[in-house]
Amino acid sequence: MEPDVILTQTIKGKLTDFLEHTDSSKQSKEIRDLIEKDAGIIPFRLIKYVFDRHQSKGKKKEYLNEWLEGSTLHLPAYEPPPRNPELEARIQRLKAQQANREYKEMVRSVDKEQKLDTDSFGKEVKAMNSHILSFINFVVTVGGAFAFGYKATEYTFSGSNAFLAQMMTGLLFASVVFCADLYFLIREAS
Repeated sequence: MEPDVILTQTIKGKLTDFLEHTDSSKQSKEIRDLIEKDAGIIPFRLIKYVFDRHQSKGKKKEYLNEWLEGSTLHLPAYEPPPRNPELEARIQRLKAQQANREYKEMVRSVDKEQKLDTDSFGKEVKAMNSHILSFINFVVTVGGAFAFGYKATEYTFSGSNAFLAQMMTGLLFASVVFCADLYFLIREAS
């Protein structure tokens, strides 16, 4: 489909002038029919044809935009070509595959949790045992550090003031081991 132009008085004058000084060609007959019908629009190719003939005759130099001044150009609406049925079927199949892949990705973790429900009790007990053993190890280690500091000071110093030194040394050793154990417990948990 070709673009159309609204027929203004300027264009109509140029076309009638062309019809008076031309022979009977196919385009001339088409232009004459459009002017006689008093059609409001004319195909752009006819205006371009008349303009080219006007320029070739060596008359006063004019420009096409001067002829089209005051008129508007009507472009045809784009009509997409019909899609190939095989292509359409393939696109639908690929969309379905992609949707299935996305669904499987979305429910991947859910399916694993559902499978674990059958023997999750055993795994939960193992995890709880692991945490309990870690806590017991933590308490024994801190207690052992306190006992080491307390007894090491008892064997080193003897006397009536040794109790205060024993407690301070035991608490110092226990604090250092407590911080170190806490660091490793947090690092293991994350």
